[in-house]
Amino acid sequence: MIGRNVWLALLLSACAAHGGDAVIKPAPEPIKAADPEATRVYREAVKALPEDQDRALRDFERALSLDPELWEAHYNAGVLLRLRGELKKALPHLSAAHKQAPGAGEPLLALAELQHALGEREEAADLLAEYLQDHADANSVRVALTAVLREQKRYDKALQQAREALVREPANVPALLEVGRIYHAKGDLDVAELVFQKVLALDPKNATAHNDLGLLALARGDTQNAFEAFEKATAADAAFVPARMNRASVLLRAGDYAAARGEYEQVLSVSRENVSALVGLGVTQRGLNQPKDALATYQKALTLAPNHSAAIFNLAVLRAEFLNERAEALPLFERYLELSADDEPEREAATRYVSELRQQAEQAAKPEAASGGEP
Repeated sequence: MIGRNVWLALLLSACAAHGGDAVIKPAPEPIKAADPEATRVYREAVKALPEDQDRALRDFERALSLDPELWEAHYNAGVLLRLRGELKKALPHLSAAHKQAPGAGEPLLALAELQHALGEREEAADLLAEYLQDHADANSVRVALTAVLREQKRYDKALQQAREALVREPANVPALLEVGRIYHAKGDLDVAELVFQKVLALDPKNATAHNDLGLLALARGDTQNAFEAFEKATAADAAFVPARMNRASVLLRAGDYAAARGEYEQVLSVSRENVSALVGLGVTQRGLNQPKDALATYQKALTLAPNHSAAIFNLAVLRAEFLNERAEALPLFERYLELSADDEPEREAATRYVSELRQQAEQAAKPEAASGGEP
């Protein structure tokens, strides 16, 4: 199974919105099942990872048909579905794993991360708080809770959790980073900068702190210093994806598609299966009037993550607006609305597209129906 620390890293990345796609590979761990055949099938599923995810999912499901109480199979099936972008399909598996093993940290943390991704931040916060009731010294979980509370704009409670983590471990860098992000969110940019500088005093090569300083500079409208900070982040860690993703995002907003494409290509050179980078690359190709290249890029992204909502949405826009394939775009927008979290900003545009495309389809069908009815 996936270790709790790795899942927690994903949770922190998702909550802080500073990271790219995580690559997590389940690993075998001894299990005890009532049915020996279920254990055998489970281990075969684990052996199939990471190369053959389809087979692994089938085997996890088969193991559960033999032993419905095998929470490890629920957990790993849920993790795989989550990584494939099938969030709503992952939810019952991770919920079952947590229900069957309430004292196990892995399913609880994975479920909290999934709920956060689905926009269910209250539920995610409750799960993390539940874990802390019996694991008060779990500072990494406390920092994750801090991040969720920050996103909910519950800044006082978030600071309380961060300070509790710092009481237990004064030089806890993730907790300090969260303190800085809270003050950033509150608009206290000078205080936030002091906190991030304190992190760099403890760890001068902390790429995350440089990245956060870059985001702080952007909040001040200082694009030049932001880019310099992001450059320091990549200099501190050449494989640090978030800074390049942030640079690319700024360049996209500025309409500099060529430069943004270069940043996404750099990300993909170190993280070939980074779906968010592929989606961004597709946007740049679309902006550079290369719709066929964008189509291939989005299709590659969806091969890696068949239900990645951003890839589906951007592919739908490409078909509707750039390839004149509006009929093909409609089911994609409908699929996006089915899969995406309720608070995703693109839902409004997707809803409008669905309404317009359905009306167009109905209008196109009327003359055909009328002519078909003539003798």
